[in-house]
Amino acid sequence: MIVALAVGTGVLGAFQIGKVPVALGDMRLDLGFGLIAAGWVISLFNFPAIFGGAPMGAVVARFGDRRVALAGLLTLAAGGLLGAMATSDTVLQASRLIEGFAFLMTQVSAPALIQRFVRSEDQRLAFGIWGAYMGTGQAIIMLAAPLIIPAAGWRGLWLLNVAIVLAFAVVLALATRLPSAKPPVIRRVGLGELLRDMQRTLSSSGPAAIALCFGAYAGNYLIVVGFLPTMLVEDLQFSRGAAASVTAVAVALNAVGNVMGGLLLQRGIARWRLLVAAHVGMCLFGLGIFAEGLPIAIRLAFCLAFFGIGGILPASALGSATRLAPAPHLVPTTNGVIVQGAALGQFVAPPLAAVVATAAGGWHWSPAVLAGGALIGIMLALVVRNRESAAVQGTSERC
Repeated sequence: MIVALAVGTGVLGAFQIGKVPVALGDMRLDLGFGLIAAGWVISLFNFPAIFGGAPMGAVVARFGDRRVALAGLLTLAAGGLLGAMATSDTVLQASRLIEGFAFLMTQVSAPALIQRFVRSEDQRLAFGIWGAYMGTGQAIIMLAAPLIIPAAGWRGLWLLNVAIVLAFAVVLALATRLPSAKPPVIRRVGLGELLRDMQRTLSSSGPAAIALCFGAYAGNYLIVVGFLPTMLVEDLQFSRGAAASVTAVAVALNAVGNVMGGLLLQRGIARWRLLVAAHVGMCLFGLGIFAEGLPIAIRLAFCLAFFGIGGILPASALGSATRLAPAPHLVPTTNGVIVQGAALGQFVAPPLAAVVATAAGGWHWSPAVLAGGALIGIMLALVVRNRESAAVQGTSERC
């Protein structure tokens, strides 16, 4: 039950990411803004997480996972309502900042809920299921939005999201009032202690390595998912509807990969091996996606494989905080650092890929960017292996 609610929280956040690409054309016509402003509408959503991941983890440690999750949902609804009433691109961009901040709150607090409510022996699978929220949410909204917008407009899509988020917040509030095996971890400390917690977490090699490893994945993921519809339309002559459907199926397979990653972790496969396998697979299949001489069917198969095997990485990364946190009370802060790493990768990689594609006059050098990200991810996965081994050895010695 709690895992389903945690995943639902993430799915609603992913709705706010996936709704914009589908509705962007209608928003531009309605509000009259250009491509640069449209770029800010997309990118500002991720901005709060670039600098706010670790601080948000400290906030969860201070106020409790349930309170922050519910506050995040309410803030998400407020941001969506502001966006639905926007009369200019500036107001719309402000609403995206609010939604991004709210999404960060839910991203950091939902894993803490799972850790608190789910038995330790089931947590690997639970975090694998949790990691599927992004692909699941994006796929659902990308398939549903083209049906909703013609009837209700883009503002109607926004208002429907607000209503769903508020209804879900009520359900979460009621469900999490049930007693759990563990009380919420709340550290009633001052600002100085919270800052020291953040500094200790950020300076620890384990959280930093898994965060940047996850960031390398997130960057490569966003390169492909961000430019795939454009490539399908411009290079392969797909219709916009067909391109959106293919992209939705691809991100849905990423969600399936998340669950598979959780199952593999549950079966005892080493985390670092899954991290390496995901990066290697995404690199190799990425070569096929952008190989202009291959038949369309083969390129699409590589695309689906790219997202499927990539999905095992979030399951491995998002459940690592309990093993890599410098201290038990720093698990929420470590979750925040991991989210921060993902946001950094998503911020850096797509513009870099765009610069390379523009300079090369096409997509054929894009695999070089994917390969660079994969190489960084593989090296960091080896650091994770060493840190987890050291943590296990330290635990054994204390016992």
